[in-house]
Amino acid sequence: MNTNENPNKKIKHELSDTDREILASYKAITRGIGLVFGNCCEVTLHSIEDPSTSIIAIAHGEITGRAVGSPMTDLALEVLTRSRATNEDVIGPYFSTTKSGKRLRSVTTLIRNRKGELIGFLCVNFDLTAPLINLMDALLPSPTDISYGTTSENYSDNVGDLVHNAFVKALSRISQTTGVSPIEKNRMIVLELQNLGIFNVKGAVETVAGELGVSKFTVYNYLRDLRGRENEQERENG
Repeated sequence: MNTNENPNKKIKHELSDTDREILASYKAITRGIGLVFGNCCEVTLHSIEDPSTSIIAIAHGEITGRAVGSPMTDLALEVLTRSRATNEDVIGPYFSTTKSGKRLRSVTTLIRNRKGELIGFLCVNFDLTAPLINLMDALLPSPTDISYGTTSENYSDNVGDLVHNAFVKALSRISQTTGVSPIEKNRMIVLELQNLGIFNVKGAVETVAGELGVSKFTVYNYLRDLRGRENEQERENG
């Protein structure tokens, strides 16, 4: 978003507690987008409640020199005015230049409450002047990126594939276990899928039963046994 600040920011907009909760839920999204693109991309979360201190969350503010508590920009105020006459929710991409001369490619997404009223903005500002090596460093894994490591992720276009792919991965891991019966391996597979939340997917029980070569009632029995064990452990720990 254009970072040339407008000095006339005296209008305030009263937000409800629910409005503030909605905006607060976007703080994690702000941080997440910043983690994806690294220090080549600034992400700002704005509340319209007080334009003079509109930024309530920011990632990589060093790009524009802004921080939490910084004011709205002139373009943000323009968006605020336009939003009253349009249902437009995404603005951009558009280009702007910071005071330090950085060229930005930006997109602004409007955040509305349950009544459809504008309560804030989420702005993504990509620094086009950042050296390519910085972008590559941001996008490629580094030795410090160990939170989840490098793993394969299956991008399914239907729930059947989702359940099947999860089953195959669980089967691959459990198959390496020795000294247990086939029935116990089935239970272990069901346990792993249960921990992944796979059985929250409609039709997952039937799909897993087919993969295991058992009836869906057998899978339901496994799940009941697992939940019974969990309840027993909770009572013991309680």
